[in-house]
Amino acid sequence: MRKWLLFANLCACLLPTNALAWWDEGHMQIAALAYERLTPAVRAKVDLLIKLNPEYANWVASYPARNAAQYAFLRAAVWADDIKSPALGHTEKGDKPTSPQAGRNIGYYDNLMHKYWHFKDIGRA
Repeated sequence: MRKWLLFANLCACLLPTNALAWWDEGHMQIAALAYERLTPAVRAKVDLLIKLNPEYANWVASYPARNAAQYAFLRAAVWADDIKSPALGHTEKGDKPTSPQAGRNIGYYDNLMHKYWHFKDIGRA
């Protein structure tokens, strides 16, 4: 009986499950791995670019200086989800994938959702 229980548990561990690799948790976990693998030179460049984000000071306000750049990198990994939120002041008005400005990167302050830039693809049962 005990062998069967062990066998059943092992089989259950081998069954495929959903990978929740979207939204904040999934993006930040992948970003943490990516940040660790950056060379020091590339990491320094990335850190400088992320400091250009107007939210940088808010992102790192409660983190020690030694971890601030890494946390900002993780926080930046969810930017594509953040801009889809009307609660953060973003709008869909005039933001269509067929508009002449659809692919134009106009910076942090355009306040458009750009939902077509980033999406989730969930299978239906």
